[in-house]
Amino acid sequence: MHFKYRRIKRILFEDLPDTVVELGPGVGSNLRYFKPGTTLLAVEPNEGMHPLLKKNSEKYSIKTELMNLSAEKLPFSDSSVDAVVCSLVLCTVEKPDQVLKEIKRVLKKGGKFVFLEHVAAEHGSWIQWIQKTVFRPWLWFFEGCHLNRDTYHTLQSANFSSLKIEKHSLSTIFLPIRPHVYGIAIK
Repeated sequence: MHFKYRRIKRILFEDLPDTVVELGPGVGSNLRYFKPGTTLLAVEPNEGMHPLLKKNSEKYSIKTELMNLSAEKLPFSDSSVDAVVCSLVLCTVEKPDQVLKEIKRVLKKGGKFVFLEHVAAEHGSWIQWIQKTVFRPWLWFFEGCHLNRDTYHTLQSANFSSLKIEKHSLSTIFLPIRPHVYGIAIK
């Protein structure tokens, strides 16, 4: 799926600072978009992802500090971080509104939150019907992914000082995850 997101990620990640917090980096699918030498503070609760994330960090010359924690309670001081990245993560966290509060708490004034997420389909659409129909098995098969989560409105309600958010329909045969949003929020 990497190639499906390539254009969007290149745009979103082009001006990131030398130290970045990433929530749920998994095995490191975003590493190729960070500048070599970037320090990545990786908040990844799934220990099964850690070995491959370490290997991929070396491959892309990223200095990665791994933290086996959840995104709902970040270990950083208030107003201490320049940038937080999150892609395809807000669907799986328990409390997305709490995660966004934590992101705002740790970001410095003017700090960036970069996101790319699949979201609930438009109300009444046939994709929404599919999302509702496959919700339970999808949740089980895809590590707690809530494919019908209204992340678009959750982001709008988070009260960042600035929010640039774009809707995007991903070209994929996986119809339930076609609707996406991406953008940058500023504290």
